This record gives sequence, structure tokens and C-alpha cells, in this order.
Amino acid sequence: MDKEAKQTIPIFVLTLILRFISAGITTVTNLNPDSQADAIKFGNTAALIARGISNGQPYRYVSGSVGFSELIYPLTSVDPYNLWGSFLSPFWLLPGPSGLYARLGNAFLGAFAIYNVYLIARYYHSHHAGITAALPMIFYPSFVAIHSTLLREAIILFAITTAARLLILPLQQRPYWFSYALAAVLLHISLLQRDDNAIIIAAAIGAAIAAYMIKSGYISKSTTGLGLALSPVAFVLSLPVIRDGVEFLAYIRVVRARGRTIYLPDVIPQTILELAAFSWVGGAYFLYAPFPWMIETIPDLLVGIEGLVSIAFTMASIWGIRSLGQKNPSATIGLLVGLVVAVILYGVGTVNYGTGMRHRQMFLWVIFLFGGIGISEHVKFVWPFRWGKDSFMESDPNRSSSD
Repeated sequence: MDKEAKQTIPIFVLTLILRFISAGITTVTNLNPDSQADAIKFGNTAALIARGISNGQPYRYVSGSVGFSELIYPLTSVDPYNLWGSFLSPFWLLPGPSGLYARLGNAFLGAFAIYNVYLIARYYHSHHAGITAALPMIFYPSFVAIHSTLLREAIILFAITTAARLLILPLQQRPYWFSYALAAVLLHISLLQRDDNAIIIAAAIGAAIAAYMIKSGYISKSTTGLGLALSPVAFVLSLPVIRDGVEFLAYIRVVRARGRTIYLPDVIPQTILELAAFSWVGGAYFLYAPFPWMIETIPDLLVGIEGLVSIAFTMASIWGIRSLGQKNPSATIGLLVGLVVAVILYGVGTVNYGTGMRHRQMFLWVIFLFGGIGISEHVKFVWPFRWGKDSFMESDPNRSSSD
């Protein structure tokens, strides 16, 4: 077994075991609060669709259906329960505990997503950075709990992180077109499950491409300057669309303002200026809530501790952004732009930390990636899964820092 396998296999296995155990507990008990509500409805819908498949009519026992057009065009309005239930339905065609099979499948996807983050951090810095970045994702109770349910978060995280890995890590015995095509398919799958992310993904990819073209000289400095000069004009022209977006976020905020875990329900930005003023507050609540004054139960306390750890990783991200930016500036800019847009949109549209705890998993991995690298720039721990010296340059002296 080579050095890299000795480093990566224990990490992946540990992550998977924790989620498998949680999936088993979730199947036979009611201890996991995330396995209720939507998770139950997803499972029931999957069972009905599987029953219909057995009778030759997949959507006979549910209202509505999922056609070919809905699978090809992810922004089509379609019942999310039917859509995700269609993905889960094959598990209910198998003999035995179908719900357990589906939860184990989700657990595997969640573990693989964390493995992706580890690989990216290891390549651009070190094995130490990879473990540091993956550690909160491995052990956060919220991550473990959600990845062992029938919710969609695991497949979305898997699709996004695998696409990022394909796009920002160097190719390994495969052509460019294959990596890009596979990344596109994975992002498409993620948008099928949560089409709210379309703007976020477009902004991240657009920013990364623009940064690459400027750095490579495909776009001259004069053209860049002209684009910056015209940006206020573009902003003014897009004001009607932005206003519609603000109104939509206000509507979403009103709809979600219910339940025990709500916060700031009376703050509803109605204008662009109000949205800008509230965005940093909403973003902080989205990423880190519940804060100490919001804690009422033991699960609140656990998630609150997660928030404190996430704040520490956010602070360390300053060094991680600088380090990764020196090695792959276009990827760094793309990840940052995507994260900022996501935090603004979800920060305004989210009004309870129960929902926020689920949704922020799609974006926290970027903070953990930057933070893991940043922490490793200044602090060294002794990990149980270490094999010799390894840094960005030491692990492979032939790597190019511009890959």
C-alpha cells in the first residue's frame, strides 16, 4: 500500500463508520431529530414510487410526476418529494430494510464529500491541512445526523465537492473534456435537488473563469479596466431583476418564519439598501447560529459549539485564502465569490437555524478548506494518520503551483 493510500483510507473509513452507525441508530430509534418531517415524507414518497415501478406506472400512487424534461432542465418547477423520491426509489425495490439501505447510501455520499475536501486541502498544502479541514465535517453532530437520514443534503454536498475536485485538482490520466463534462453532470444533479443554487454556481464559475482569463492574458488590462468602468451601468440596468430578487427573498423569509428555532422574524429587507445592510447580520446567523443566548436544548448546545468552531475556522481562513491564492488564484476567487453570494442569499432567505443548519453544509466546506490550510500554516498537530513529511511541494516536487 503506497503512502497516499495509507493516509486517505483511514480518514474515509472513520468518516463512513460514524455515519453508518448513525444510520443504523436512526433506522431503529427516534433519537435523530433530523429524521422526522421531510425525511419521513421523502421515504414514503420513494416507497410509493417504487410500488408504482413494480406495477409499470412509477407515479401511479403519487400526485404529479417527474418527466424527462424536468430531469434535463433543473429550473423546472417540480415536486421536490417526487424528484428526490425518484432517486431514492431503487432502494425500495430491494428486499430487506429499504430505509436502512437508503440511509447507508446517503452516508456513503456524505463521507465521499468529506474525502473530496481532504484531497483538495492536501494537494494545495499538506496531509495535515487535509485532516484539519475534514475534521469538523467528520465529527460535527449536525453533519453526522443529517448524512444518516433521507434528506437531500448529502447528495448535494457530494455533487458540489466532487465537481470542485474535478475542476481545481490536476487531471490524472483523463482528458480535460471528461473532467469538465462529469463536473457539469454533478452540478446539474445538485441543481435538480436545490435549484436555488443556480445563481451561486454561475457566479462562482464565472468569477473563476474571468480570473483565469485575466491571469493568462486572454483579457487585457485595458479590457478589464473598461469592464470595471462599465460595471455601474450594468448594475443600474439590472436593478429591476435585483428588486425582484429582493422581493422573493422577503417572501421566502416570511414563509420560513415559524417554529421554535426562528430568529429575527420581524426583520424583512424590502429594498436593496436594506438587504445590503442586513446581509452581514443574516450571513452570521446563517453560518454560526445558534448563538449562546439562543440555546434552549442539548441539541442546540451541540450545534452552538459547532458554530464557535466554525468561527475559529473563518478567522483562520484569512491565511488559507492567501496560501491557496498563491497556488491557484482563479479557484480561490471562484470559491470566495460563490461563498459570499451564498451567504448573502441564504442569510437573508433563512430565518431559523434549524433550516440554516441543513443548508449551510453546502457552503461551510469552503470555510473549512481555507481554514484548514490557514491553521496548518501556523499550528501543527500530531495526527494518528500521518505518514512522513508532506507539504504542497514535498508531497510531489513535480507539481506546478499554477495547476
